Amino acid sequence: MKNVIGIDIGGTNIRAAVVNSDGEILSRTKVKSNARDGIKSLLKNLEEVISGFSDFHADCTGIGIPGIIDQKNGVLTQAPNITGVKNFPLTKEIKQITSLKNIIVENDANAAALGEFWMGSGSESSSLLMLTLGTGLGGGIVLKGELWRGEDGMAGEIGHIIIDPSGPLCNCGNNGCFESFVSAEAVRRVVGNNNELIDYTSGIHPDDIPEKIMQLAKEGNAEAVKIWDEIGRNLGIGITSLVNLLNVDSIVIGGGLSNAWEFFENSMLGEIKKRALAGPRERLTIYPAGLGDDAGILGCAYLALKELKVFN
Repeated sequence: MKNVIGIDIGGTNIRAAVVNSDGEILSRTKVKSNARDGIKSLLKNLEEVISGFSDFHADCTGIGIPGIIDQKNGVLTQAPNITGVKNFPLTKEIKQITSLKNIIVENDANAAALGEFWMGSGSESSSLLMLTLGTGLGGGIVLKGELWRGEDGMAGEIGHIIIDPSGPLCNCGNNGCFESFVSAEAVRRVVGNNNELIDYTSGIHPDDIPEKIMQLAKEGNAEAVKIWDEIGRNLGIGITSLVNLLNVDSIVIGGGLSNAWEFFENSMLGEIKKRALAGPRERLTIYPAGLGDDAGILGCAYLALKELKVFN
């Protein structure tokens, strides 16, 4: 039995676990990532996480991080939601500050897609698209059981498909990206322009605003319900293009915002029914992620285990 470490680095939190080759989590931890404070601050928190697993022998470590990965060289080329990143030698830096030797890095949404494919809602699928609704919008594509990275390892940047060129400015520098309409940043922006909700979120840390809007929706606040309804419509519009393009049999939706599923599901499905081509739409099943916050962890563990030739 092999043990590996799976680490899921997000814009808000770092989640990590020691995982065995049966997919069992042996030990876990979570700390704030402080991604807005820059990559050096994030790495300091990552060092703390890794040191907490010193009692376990891990044969390999898989690390998922939001951004565009040059996997061959272990370089984080671009990360719109992490301050100060451009062509950052991620693998090299992690090896310098930790005792880890065998590391594989991957885009966090790709890792989450593999986690759901291995142990979650997509375990019965052969072709799967994973959307992660978090600080930004990530995507991962699994076709016929294999992660599709593209020719340069940059496939799956679904959040940066342009939905509306006149839309809000995205952290990547473009206007109207998909993630500008269906992410935690989108929720915060809309709340900031809503006079009826500003008082409810006064004094709340920005990272906690989406959770507060979920709570208000559960309490029946009409303005909060409208926000999730709009998120669902925008999500359905974006998904329509992806369904028509890829013709996958499953879409799995995870990330922190997926906890508001009951408030955006109907408007999302309504847009897909109205807009998607009949053939791809009728084949399609859309699931909420089954692994919750563990999707990225288990996907990173899966990558590490594949690196060790545990899986074919």
